[in-house]
Amino acid sequence: MIVPADTAVARARQDDLIPGYRLVQLVGKGGMGEVHQAVQLSLGRTVAVKLLKPELARDEQFVARFEKEAAALATLRHPNIVSIVDRGKSAETYYLVMEFVDGPALRERMRDPDFDTMTALKTLAQVARAIDYAHHRGVIHRDLKPENILFDEQAGGIPKVTDFGLAGFDEKSGQTPQNLTQTNVAMGTASYMAPEQRVDAKTAGPRADLYALGVMLYELLTGELPLGHFDPPSVKKPGVDKRLDGIVARCLKPAPEDRYPSVGAFLAELELLVPMTTAPMPSKETKARRLLRLAKERLQKAARIGALALVGFAAIIVGTVFFRARAEASRKPAAEELLSDDGARFPTSTPGRLDKETRTLTLGEGPDTITVMARGRPVTFEQGGVRFGEPDDAAGGHALVDATVDGEGLRLSAKVDTQADEAWALEPLIELFRGPRPEARSALMLLGTGGRSVMLILSGSGGQPVMEWNLGPDKQGQMRAPLPTSTTGQVAELRLEPSTGELFAVIGEGRDARVLGDGLHLGPYWKNVLGETPRAAVGCLEGACRFTQLTLEGRAVTSALTPPPAPPLEVEVEDLPEPPKKSPSRPVTTTRPPQKPGPVVAATKPPVKPPPPPPAKKPTPPTPPKKGSR
Repeated sequence: MIVPADTAVARARQDDLIPGYRLVQLVGKGGMGEVHQAVQLSLGRTVAVKLLKPELARDEQFVARFEKEAAALATLRHPNIVSIVDRGKSAETYYLVMEFVDGPALRERMRDPDFDTMTALKTLAQVARAIDYAHHRGVIHRDLKPENILFDEQAGGIPKVTDFGLAGFDEKSGQTPQNLTQTNVAMGTASYMAPEQRVDAKTAGPRADLYALGVMLYELLTGELPLGHFDPPSVKKPGVDKRLDGIVARCLKPAPEDRYPSVGAFLAELELLVPMTTAPMPSKETKARRLLRLAKERLQKAARIGALALVGFAAIIVGTVFFRARAEASRKPAAEELLSDDGARFPTSTPGRLDKETRTLTLGEGPDTITVMARGRPVTFEQGGVRFGEPDDAAGGHALVDATVDGEGLRLSAKVDTQADEAWALEPLIELFRGPRPEARSALMLLGTGGRSVMLILSGSGGQPVMEWNLGPDKQGQMRAPLPTSTTGQVAELRLEPSTGELFAVIGEGRDARVLGDGLHLGPYWKNVLGETPRAAVGCLEGACRFTQLTLEGRAVTSALTPPPAPPLEVEVEDLPEPPKKSPSRPVTTTRPPQKPGPVVAATKPPVKPPPPPPAKKPTPPTPPKKGSR
């Protein structure tokens, strides 16, 4: 047992110092207090107790900051974030009780020779997911560093983010702001602090955490900190993927607005370089194998007892159990099933063409290599198309195209084929138990950040197409219409009009094209609504799906959409009739240039009724009358 004697907290070792907890040993110290391993007496479990120093417990500002850490942790429940158990005040100080993470810090793991680059990238990706989750809950960490990342050995060695002592609440979140950091005061660890945080920690936003993630990524790749003018990771350490150079450089931009718009956008690029599990573990039994095993066992048992009726009954039970699970899954929203993430990744690539001049991306044939990240279900490329085979374990999955195009609008189109699973011989009988067969569906998707998405879902049985969207809390919905659909060769597109930000789902092509509903109004700032420029993706739910002629096009504002200015002559002619009502034509000629007396001719329209008195300007027509009058 470690018994330090340099603080009052450390010297007090009574069991009743913190009611309900027995302190065991000191495991760490910081500027605000100490962290002890302790035992929660009511449950007999090991926890971590953080104690505020007694001298700081008399300072209202430090007490408020200590309480803010507890408030931040209370809003977060994530497997990669240490969880809070309890908080309170004892006779001498304030305390915070958290789960006890029994494992080394990232700083210690970095010195391990077995901690290679891929392991480091996987670790940072998990940390980034935790920070992205915290940001969506309105919590900014503001002190990310290797010392604050602990590995939970009892949970399989997963990393967990700790020490939210300097955390802040984003003003845009629903949390009550707690401005406990003084203006023009830098707080944090200098080597990992963003430039704006060094000047004024109070104004440091979520992108300050992005800067810290960039510093840790550079340090994990090279073993050094990016101080001053630093070389890219691939130059500093040969063998590092050059694509990481751009990711690090964007995170470490001095101006916050030049960094990634969110941690989610940073993750979208980093995860493409992190190899994930591409198949279930050998010990995991898939649904198909489990179904075959159960059927075989029931058939063998029925054969042993010689009851043929039990064979049919067993088949009905197996089919009922299997299809009931699939039917229950199909009752979930399509977007939830298509975007579900079970950890399976299937990175692959295909030929294509990314033309920056025409702002068009096509998959199939071309000189470029386009990366595609499939999740949930693997994909193959056949004759220039993306194909999802029949599902084995996961019912839904999607494939994300790792490329974007510029433009004030977007157009994602493809020819879609959707094929349902083959029906069983006992299908009608099984439907009596589990209801209708889950429907096979295909989807064209535009995916933003933070789970925001818009997708056009096509039925594999010729049912109504549906456009679903999820644009944040309380901004979900769907639109459907009885449009003619086909399960083979159905052309579909998502079309986001420039300038207006109207998003339409279109079924068919040419003269047969039909728009689904009235469209979705995102407004001219649609990129902010989706979180960033969305990426194209295709998805498949239940049966087999195939997408050919997949094209993503960036659309510009055309002259047809911009009302042309009115010609100057038309404006003048419209304005002229009012002044001549009260004034003669002479003032009109003085206010117009000599070249424009033409409008005065408009004043001759009224004199058509009776002829005026003998005018002086037109002597020629009235010549005969003059002689007669004499």
